[in-house]
Amino acid sequence: MILVTGATGNVGGPVARQLHALGHSVRALVRDPSRAAGLPAGIELAVGDLDDPAGVSKAVQGVEAVFLMQVGGGTEQTRTVIDAARDAAAPKIVLLSSVGARLLPLEENPMGAIVAAREQVLRESGLGVTYLRPNSFASNALWWRDSVRAGKVVDPTGDGRRGVIDPEDIARVAVVALTQDGHVGKGYFLTGPEGLTSREQVEIIAAVTGRSIDFEDVTPHEFAQAAVQRGTPPAEAHLIERLHEFLRSGRAGFVTDDVENITGTAPRTFRDWCERHADAFR
Repeated sequence: MILVTGATGNVGGPVARQLHALGHSVRALVRDPSRAAGLPAGIELAVGDLDDPAGVSKAVQGVEAVFLMQVGGGTEQTRTVIDAARDAAAPKIVLLSSVGARLLPLEENPMGAIVAAREQVLRESGLGVTYLRPNSFASNALWWRDSVRAGKVVDPTGDGRRGVIDPEDIARVAVVALTQDGHVGKGYFLTGPEGLTSREQVEIIAAVTGRSIDFEDVTPHEFAQAAVQRGTPPAEAHLIERLHEFLRSGRAGFVTDDVENITGTAPRTFRDWCERHADAFR
């Protein structure tokens, strides 16, 4: 039995489905069972969330591995899972982290510092952990959905490239790490096959969907100020500004062969992801 947290999300969902397709027993920790309607029949549901220690402890009982995906800040959820896994003698945790956790200096990347702190807590736990550090998700392009439909995308990352990766490819690596030996204690940098700027991503979306999409480059500060005017709390907007400054610098533009080395299959392109999700932009 493998426990998958975030099983209704862009990565946890594919992890649960791929494990199930391979014949593994899967338990999905979900906050709202109605959102799990897209999961295959046969996947066991555990209702709860990572802020509920009792619920997590119950969900971990009898499992051999945990796929851990957090959305909350800080390390409290991480510690909750560690305590539950230790009590249940679950030998393996596969953490969905981020490239930002290892791209220094962290003081220039506060959001990276958050995931780095989670990694450190797990590293000190003594449990068997694998660290997956994906670059930018291809599915992040869905944040542009309304803008694409309106015909104009405004973006603050300039010429900064990212090794954009299909969440399905992240899931394929997670499945290997969850079900095969030799990955405990290791960290993998997961990217797609090419580094792309936001402008290039939008051009690909335009080509795939047949839409005409204008692109406007703004500074991270201008983008953050506009977000505050729309109601984003200033502290959150500041974190977003720092993240965009980091991405604009191009330090996330590298690509690796970790996906192919671990799964035996090369990662798919951003264009391929767009072709499979083109209707979302129409």
